[in-house]
Amino acid sequence: MHLSVKDVAKMLNVSEKTVYRMIRNETIPFYRVGGQWRFDRKHIKSWLADAGQFTVKTVADELTSQDEETISISEFIRRGGIYRGIQGETKEKAIRASLDLIGKTVPQADTRRFFDSIMEREQLCPTAVGNEIAMPHPRHFSRFTALSYIALCFLEKPIPFESLDKERVDTLVFIFPRSERRFLRIQAKLLRLFKDDQVLSIIKGGSREEILHLLSRRELEIFGDETDLMAKLK
Repeated sequence: MHLSVKDVAKMLNVSEKTVYRMIRNETIPFYRVGGQWRFDRKHIKSWLADAGQFTVKTVADELTSQDEETISISEFIRRGGIYRGIQGETKEKAIRASLDLIGKTVPQADTRRFFDSIMEREQLCPTAVGNEIAMPHPRHFSRFTALSYIALCFLEKPIPFESLDKERVDTLVFIFPRSERRFLRIQAKLLRLFKDDQVLSIIKGGSREEILHLLSRRELEIFGDETDLMAKLK
């Protein structure tokens, strides 16, 4: 179900201006339909589970440029890598196999300690986001990396992911953030990109360079112009 800014403001018990601030800071998953900001109810539910330890004011207001690296999804994927043909007929086995592979390729990724926390988060609310994609992540981040990065993991075959819509998953997206608030920003931006048909097509079938090139281009096209958003915040 598509929600409006007014709907989300009512759901969170905040002003519409606060919701626009979260859109500007990219801390809430959103997209545009006919020039209007819209929200997916399933994504908002998952977002609330992840942002629950923050107050809405914290998520909306406390993101400052002093502690934020530039958010570039394509650059984060270059750091984390793209992995294909991962085996695992269950959610647990596929996540563990992915983390083992990421840990071997990215030395700074302490992936072993993430597994139990990721599975705890899955019990809270499955992280499938539609289009056969899931974004497994720990329930709590207790240690952070110097730089944020993302790993794309493509499974050998789709697996059940215990989501409400019973959809199988063939793509796992792991976010390793510089900070917990940084995770919320990356997650929100990815959810927007995964609404884009061009991105979905390339993600599923493109080469590494095709994926990175298209993500760079679509990031600029989708997120580049914030003039109308800033006007609402004045």
